Order: sequence, then structure tokens, then C-alpha cells
Amino acid sequence: MSEYVILADSCMDLSAEQRQQFKIEKPVPGSVVYPDGTDHLAAIDWEEISFEDFYHRLDKKENFKTGLPNQYLIGERVEEYFKQGKDIIAVTLSSGMSGTYNSFLLVKRDLEEKYPERHLYVVDSKRYSGGISILCVLASLNRDKGMSAEENFKWLEEKKRCLHQVGMLDNLFFLQRSGRISKAKAFFGTMAGVKPMADFSNETGMPCVLGNARGYKAGYKVADEFLKALLSKQEPQVMICVHSIREEQCDEFVKIAKANAPEATVLKCRMGQSNGVNVGPGLIALFFFSDSPVSKDCEEERKLLASILSKK
Repeated sequence: MSEYVILADSCMDLSAEQRQQFKIEKPVPGSVVYPDGTDHLAAIDWEEISFEDFYHRLDKKENFKTGLPNQYLIGERVEEYFKQGKDIIAVTLSSGMSGTYNSFLLVKRDLEEKYPERHLYVVDSKRYSGGISILCVLASLNRDKGMSAEENFKWLEEKKRCLHQVGMLDNLFFLQRSGRISKAKAFFGTMAGVKPMADFSNETGMPCVLGNARGYKAGYKVADEFLKALLSKQEPQVMICVHSIREEQCDEFVKIAKANAPEATVLKCRMGQSNGVNVGPGLIALFFFSDSPVSKDCEEERKLLASILSKK
């Protein structure tokens, strides 16, 4: 069995310590245009700007923009591993949100022709942030069990369909500005005290707003019941909670996750630049797996949330 590495783009939000723990490579960085117009590589480990300063500047409506990882940079990283005799599993940001997946496929076509004994397996996560991170962690655990790269890739392609998000977002206007949702949805979903809650569609690879909680405390109760209804009964369970400068609220979600699955591995992550520009400050999202795939366009998840909210 060929040795292989696990790689992602900079929308994966595992810290350097977490990447080291699970032997996951440093991501290929996308680009971030700062408010002064200068182009930077995404600060994956906050090398150029602090986590706090970045989100405070976003909160002041300073205009940062993101761009895809440069195809040359992707090719350079892939070829580096191919030269070492290593295959690659790459997990990318949802193709519904970015062209990164297609860029990896173009690199795959060119470099597998140049290195016919090597393979690049590209997983379209259909998710972002913690969704990419959790798939990379599972890929690492599977590799430790002796699973080949091809077997691991096929397993991830099936498993990702069962990946849920439950969380809250203070403000939908960042998603609207980046084209992730309509202006109307942003307006009606962002009102004083209202916390929009969303999951992800397997069909579109885009967020689906399921409903709104009135404040954080109500949101915690809804998240707890949503998790109880959908959390996989299989062990060991892995969950990831990510936040964009909402650490206190993220800690509450971690408590909820551990209460529902005491034996689970629950990782806490800060949302990086590549996601944060398009989400803004105020997100808490818990990523977890169910035993069945997410329903078509989250229809059943929307009904479940409505049922939970009706009891409040």
C-alpha cells in the first residue's frame, strides 16, 4: 500500500497543534485582499494578523475579500508529495461555494499524467470550515487503521453525505454579500435577538437556513435537541465546534456535544480568514454525523427544527 498524505485548502480550520496531532498537512492557502487593496496569502496560523484583530475589523465593516488557492500553488504542493512517492487525499471547500474543487481536479489531471504511479484523490466536502476539518480528521483515523488511500476516499465520499451542522449566526449579511444567500433572506434572517440556524444541502453544497432561535439560551436548547435527534449512534463519534470570535458560546456547544456523547472526540476550532471573510463575526457551528444522509435540500431537518422550536 502506497504511503499517502491528507491535504486541504485553507478553508479547513484545524490549528497547527490539531494538524500535528492527526498528521494532517498544512493547507494550501487561498488569497485574501485586505481593505487597502493589497493581496495576501490566507494567514492559516494567524501569521500576519491576529484572530481578534481580524474579526474586530470585519465587525467594523472593513472590506476584506477572498480568492481561490492559486492553481500553481496547488500543483506545487501536489508535485512535492508525488516526488516523495506519496499519494494524496485532498478535501476541498464545497464546489457550490468555490472553484477550488475544480482547480484540484485540473491539477490531478495534469500531474497524474506526469506521475502515472501516483494518485490524487479529491473529495468535494460539500461543506466548509469544520466540515472540511472533520473529514480530514476521519481520513487520518482511517489511515491509522490501515485503510488505503483509495478505500479511504470512497469511504469519505459516502460518509460526507451524513455530515450535519447545527449552530447560530449573528448576522447573515456577510453570507449575502458573498452571494451565499439572497438579500431578502439576509434581511429577514437578521433581526435583533434572532439567531439564524442552518444545516448544509448535499445537493447544492450551500447552507440552508432551517429556522431562527430567539437568543443564545434558546439556541443552546434547540441545538441540544437537534443533536439528540440526529447524532449517530455509532462509535467513536467525532465532532468539531468552530467559532468566529464567539468563544464563550462555542464552549457551551462543546458542553452540549460532550453531554450527548461522553466518549466522543470533540475539537474546538477558531474560524480562519478564508471562511471568516464570508461569514463574519458571530458564528458558532457544531459539525457532527448522523446515521442517515442529510435529507434532500434539508427538508426533514427543517421540519425537525420547526418541531423543536414549536415546543419552546
